Amino acid sequence: MKKWVFIVILLVLLYLVSLVVAFFAFNNNSKSFGDKIMIVPLEGAITTSGNGDLFGGSSGISSTEVVKLINDLNKDESVKGVVFEINSPGGTVVASQEIGDAIKKLNKTNYAVIREVGASGGYWIASATDKIYSSPMSITGSIGVLGSYLEFSGLFEKYGVDYEQLVSGKYKDTGTPFKDLDEDERRLLQSKINLIHEYFVKEVANNRGLTVEEVSKLATGEFYLGQEAVGLGLVDEFGDVDVAVENMKTELNLTKVDVQRHFKDIGLLDILGGRIFYAMGRGVGDSLVSYELSNNFEIRA
Repeated sequence: MKKWVFIVILLVLLYLVSLVVAFFAFNNNSKSFGDKIMIVPLEGAITTSGNGDLFGGSSGISSTEVVKLINDLNKDESVKGVVFEINSPGGTVVASQEIGDAIKKLNKTNYAVIREVGASGGYWIASATDKIYSSPMSITGSIGVLGSYLEFSGLFEKYGVDYEQLVSGKYKDTGTPFKDLDEDERRLLQSKINLIHEYFVKEVANNRGLTVEEVSKLATGEFYLGQEAVGLGLVDEFGDVDVAVENMKTELNLTKVDVQRHFKDIGLLDILGGRIFYAMGRGVGDSLVSYELSNNFEIRA
């Protein structure tokens, strides 16, 4: 019996030691002296708080965290340039705008590198940088806005379930899944989507030095491969992170520079909650997280 108790205690101690090691391993944003170029990975769906995973951690891109990081980099005089490594299908409108606005206020040379995907809100963010690199096969563009919701009224009718509407405003329950949209509600929601779409187009046009008319022709929601995007003015050059860093060194005339990759700070509570173990084992398919406008009606870029 004592032998089993000893084994259990030993396993617990080993587990606690592994947590401490993981804590320091995942918080390895090293401090250094001299000039730096920072690589900032932006991977996953874009939301204001990050898309919470099943274990209570955070996956995806949190605009709150990214904006804070950009502000911190802005204050760090040793940081001479920033490369945003983007792999995102998009996300919420507000979060994409927040990150794009923060990048435009960044007083450092900054590039975007689109790896597999930099579409919709991901492209919005990329367009805010000084220069965009991609692979010829990267998925870019997809300039458009999507509004969607589930509707169960037909199912309710089949099973004899009624939806009783008690609201204080005519459009308060617009987008509820329990009834079909009438034409007036449909026009209302479409008008909101159109306004967001116009804003998105203007932002890309302003960021990329294109006319609104030029971007409008491309803003059909279609995605473009990198080799198409270069010809359309949506991407500047082909290249990966290494190419972007080398070109940034040349542009800034830097001979001695420390290239650092930023890692998200991980707390012990995140580790205890399973965040790291989930991150190790999760698949590559991140769900698109949507912006809730009303009830379950969702808008995303």
